[in-house]
Formats: sequence, structure tokens, C-alpha cells
Amino acid sequence: MYLLADIGNTRVKLALFENNNNMPIYYKAIEHSNALDLINALNDIKNNYNNIEGVFYSSVSLKVNDLFEGSVEDCFDMKSHRVIHSDIKLKDNLYEPKDAVGIDRILSTYASIKLEGYNDKDRYASIVIDMGTATTVSIMLSDFTFFGGMIISGTKTSYQALSNITSLPYYEIGPIESIPNPVNNNIKDAIMSGAIYNTIGTVNYAVSETKKYIKNRYNIKSKIFLTGGISNLRLLKCKVYPFLVLQGIYFSMLCKK
Repeated sequence: MYLLADIGNTRVKLALFENNNNMPIYYKAIEHSNALDLINALNDIKNNYNNIEGVFYSSVSLKVNDLFEGSVEDCFDMKSHRVIHSDIKLKDNLYEPKDAVGIDRILSTYASIKLEGYNDKDRYASIVIDMGTATTVSIMLSDFTFFGGMIISGTKTSYQALSNITSLPYYEIGPIESIPNPVNNNIKDAIMSGAIYNTIGTVNYAVSETKKYIKNRYNIKSKIFLTGGISNLRLLKCKVYPFLVLQGIYFSMLCKK
């Protein structure tokens, strides 16, 4: 059994994977601003799962790496391995420079193809929408060529930016469990609703244009995958995979077939 971690811009996602299972048997997300919560979560894992063979993690928040690595070493008496671009076996990476693209975007698209399947006769483009602090649209060809994509402000990030540059008040947004009403009669609900519908409209249009571009230029179909943040709202009619980055680590480091 292995402990895998996805360190994002605001949260650390912890999961336990077995060698022959691409779905986590344990999952927990923690705000990485709270070091004590991370330490407690690691101790809980240690107390309930005593056969951890190794720890692998990816990170887009470098300031958290030392805390995570130190906490893992203190808790499990082992060093963790940070997954980097060279750990992922791609045919090509068209990003410039290649290591400038977030490791989470490479891992999520890589995992989507591993999960969906691939062959030389039925090529397709995998489009992964990751709805976190930033909403990213990432494209990888089914032969594992990473194309690139776009980066959009996330729902909560857009909402916070609006409060920062206007006189509108800032309200703390908790978990977003459902799509709100489009018509609201108070400032708080109006801002929150606007941020969510802004994301819905942007993502739908961005994906539509991306699919057209791929079809016109490469004459192949696209498959859409949704992950991260508010993917639970199912803003698109597509497959939702909540653990794509973690599964990317799994396929890269534990299941290399």
C-alpha cells in the first residue's frame, strides 16, 4: 500500500492506493494553511494502516513541500518521492518550456488516457477540465503527446478578485454543493451566483472551441473529463473523475504497464 499526495494551490489531497487498484481506498483533502490538520491526518493513516511501503507526491505549491516531506519523515520514518515531469513517460510535450506546465495538468491528462484506454487505430484528444483555485483546460493526445490548453481563474479566485478591486464586500465561500439560482435579491448570493455562472459559461465555451480546434486541425474526436474543486456540480455533460491527479501518480509510479 502506498500513500499518494496531490499538493494543490490551497489543499493537500491524501490517498492510499494498492498496487493493483487505480481507485483510492482512502481519501482526505486538507487546507494546507493548517499544518496541524496535515500532521493529524498523517498520524491517523499511520494508526489505521500499518503497511505503508512508500510515499509519492506531486506539488504546484512549493512552499508546502518542506512541511509535507518533514511531516512524512517524522510520521513514517521514510522519505517521500516528489513526482516530476521526467517521471511521466510521454511521447512528447509541446509546452514551452516543457517543465513550465503544472505537473498536475500532465498527471491528470495522462491518467485520463490510462483510464479511458488507447490504441493506434482510434486516436482521440483527452480534454481535462480541472476546477480548482485555477480552472485549467489541458489537452493530451491519446498517444501521450501533451498539447497545452488554457488557464482560467477559478470560481472562488474570481469572486475574491472582484471583492479586492471593487467596493463589494467579501464573503467567505464554503463548499459549493449545488448550482445556485440565477436571480438573487441580496449582494452575497448575487456575487456567489455570478462567480459560479461565470465559470459555467466560460468552461462550456472554452471546451466547445477547443473541440472545434482539435477537429479542424487534427481531424480527431475529443473526450472530456472533469476533475477537481467544483467538478461535483457536473457543469458539463462528461465523465467526472475526482482523483485524476492522484491516479496520474499511481499510473506513473506504481502501475507502469
